Amino acid sequence: MKDLVENRRHITLTDKVRLALLIVKENGLLWCLCFAVYYVCSSVSKRAFDRMDRLRREKGIPGMNSRALNKAIWEAWDWSAGGEEWSPSEEWKQAVMTDVLDKHIPQGASVLEIGPGGGRWTGRLIGRAATFLGVDISESCVEVCSKKFGGKPGVAFMAGSGCDLKGVPDASVDALWSFDVFVHINEPEVAAYADEFKRVFKPGAVGVIHHGSVGGKLGGWRSNITHESMLELLKKRGFVIRESFKEWTTGGTTHQAGLYEDVITVFTLPA
Repeated sequence: MKDLVENRRHITLTDKVRLALLIVKENGLLWCLCFAVYYVCSSVSKRAFDRMDRLRREKGIPGMNSRALNKAIWEAWDWSAGGEEWSPSEEWKQAVMTDVLDKHIPQGASVLEIGPGGGRWTGRLIGRAATFLGVDISESCVEVCSKKFGGKPGVAFMAGSGCDLKGVPDASVDALWSFDVFVHINEPEVAAYADEFKRVFKPGAVGVIHHGSVGGKLGGWRSNITHESMLELLKKRGFVIRESFKEWTTGGTTHQAGLYEDVITVFTLPA
């Protein structure tokens, strides 16, 4: 019964009082007290979030998405679930792997994953890769993934700065994958990464990135990147957008890229 706070303005105060009396009659006092707490607190939290969002835009502050905060948060995270806490269902995860990952990451490629986290997609990527490198801002993630996958030939993990790919050779990558990472990276750092993509991609290489689309307006710790700004950053550096989508359908089921109007963008560096 969670509601949209914005919709409350469509009912007048007089009608709200009348409705409140009806709610008390039908549900009892205790339930109504709980509802009143929810109603007030959700209104306050909505106003606070909107104010935070305006301040971030007006003052150019990073919010929850600075490199320092990203590193601190993911260093402190409990990775025992392997990142599966962000998979809404096994069906959804399988659809991502078969309809997105397998479709765009070529077999036998030199694969780079930015932000492997707990290794949610890493095993699938390694299975398709001739060589694999995972780069994560969190030392904890590097340690977790190294224990899970590091014994395999051609597989390596290293810590990164959160805005560059130092240590990745020029023109060495056939395919890039990054999911649930760029949703938390602000535009200046995304631009720096885009420069690095241009450097490390081989001609004809492909990138698949999951990112935000509305500049964090819907919450979810999303960064200030928008769909339009992401596409513009890539196009300015000579990349060609193959496709960019918020949802896809497989087997009669429509799947969302994310909970906050997230997008998956597939792009290539022309040969």
